Amino acid sequence: MKSTIPATIIAAALLSGCAGIRETNNQFTTHAECFRFIGNAIPGDDQAAARALVPAGSKVNITNLNSTPADWTSVIGIIGNVIGFHSTTISGTK
Repeated sequence: MKSTIPATIIAAALLSGCAGIRETNNQFTTHAECFRFIGNAIPGDDQAAARALVPAGSKVNITNLNSTPADWTSVIGIIGNVIGFHSTTISGTK
């Protein structure tokens, strides 16, 4: 039992780093996920990863932004920062 807990945490951390973009005509949706363990984002910050995928251009209009709370001031934020998965989704038009 003792060896399965660290293996589970390592597997979750390795499988959590995902980011991508979907584009159709003039709309786009980006997403990024990360695993948080004691405040550290593994493999990196989900908000920065999702923002980096937003298409460049002067006419980009972000219409929707959803993100998991990553603060230390709310109960949900604290629980998610101690151990949890965080996700960010950005949608818009270009």
